[in-house]
Amino acid sequence: MNPPNIIMILLDGARWDRIETSTEFTDLMKIGTTLNNVNTAIPYTIGSVNATFSGLYGKDNGIDAYYKMFRLKDSVKILPEILQEAGYFTACDLLSERIITKRGFDIHQFHDEYSDDLRQRHPEFLKACKEKSNGKPLFVFLHFTRIHTITVSEILKKYEWNDEKFYQRKEENLKNYDKVFLEAGSYSKLIKNSIDSLDLKNDTIIIFFSDHGTGVGERFGERNYGSFTFEETIRSFYLFIGKGIIENRINSSLRETIDIFPTILDFVGIDKNSLPGESVYDFLLENKHLENKTKVFSETGALQGPYPSPKEPNIFCIKNSEYKLIFNKTIREWQLYNLKEDPAEKRNIFENKPQGTEKLQEQLISWIERD
Repeated sequence: MNPPNIIMILLDGARWDRIETSTEFTDLMKIGTTLNNVNTAIPYTIGSVNATFSGLYGKDNGIDAYYKMFRLKDSVKILPEILQEAGYFTACDLLSERIITKRGFDIHQFHDEYSDDLRQRHPEFLKACKEKSNGKPLFVFLHFTRIHTITVSEILKKYEWNDEKFYQRKEENLKNYDKVFLEAGSYSKLIKNSIDSLDLKNDTIIIFFSDHGTGVGERFGERNYGSFTFEETIRSFYLFIGKGIIENRINSSLRETIDIFPTILDFVGIDKNSLPGESVYDFLLENKHLENKTKVFSETGALQGPYPSPKEPNIFCIKNSEYKLIFNKTIREWQLYNLKEDPAEKRNIFENKPQGTEKLQEQLISWIERD
């Protein structure tokens, strides 16, 4: 049996809780399995993508800060390298060449988020990749950046991180976000139709995913993402579509972005060796229960804001299906939230922490201090 094509489409900044605002995207969800509680390792694009493509947290792959964008360890082999060695034709079209290394890509190109029409560019790119592959299976990574342009690039021009006006207009910010996600839904449907028109439907695993969410003013000091580790930015999603994948299923079990690496290796039939992530391959193909992971981690260090730390992460969190514990290293502050009773994370209960949550603190310290 020939290995499947793997086409990954990053909807940069897509919030898990807003994807159903687009009927075109929900139409796609009906033909696949959606995991909507996927914890991102790092809530900004470069860190998140490299964690996803290496199956490793930032400290372990070398990219755990904004200013470490070119520090991917030589010893770490990322997904396109592995697939290229397995006979795949590998290609990507990105927001910037800095998003991920050229290693393992036959085509490594990037676009202008302001002037390039991705609705035209990406279908043409898929067609060109098929023609250039000479019959090899495809691995293609498409980066949809329209959400980024509207909610990040434009916002940064208008507001400083401490401009109260941005945080006071949360409802308007959310309306603007929903409007641009309609474009994301339309683009996603177009890409699915383009794959079908290239006669790739029966031989392809399609993965629509988010690298992180986008804040609309929920936390003072964070205009969009990357400054903190609250749910609006670290909870993301993956939508898997393909032959054999169960359709019209949404699952909210706690998973994380490093789980996707071993999942893809399972689809391709490549040995996973020893990885920290857990494959969800069997779940995607079978009507079975998916367990919550017992713990997941995130970390970040902001470029700006009240606690900037672009050279190394300074805010860390651990969470399980019920609680999240956050540690701000800069001010030595701990925050604990009950995600079930307080999903908006408004009430810090660290001083009166429930019995059994002390272990989270030990586990987080151990994770931060690991070699």
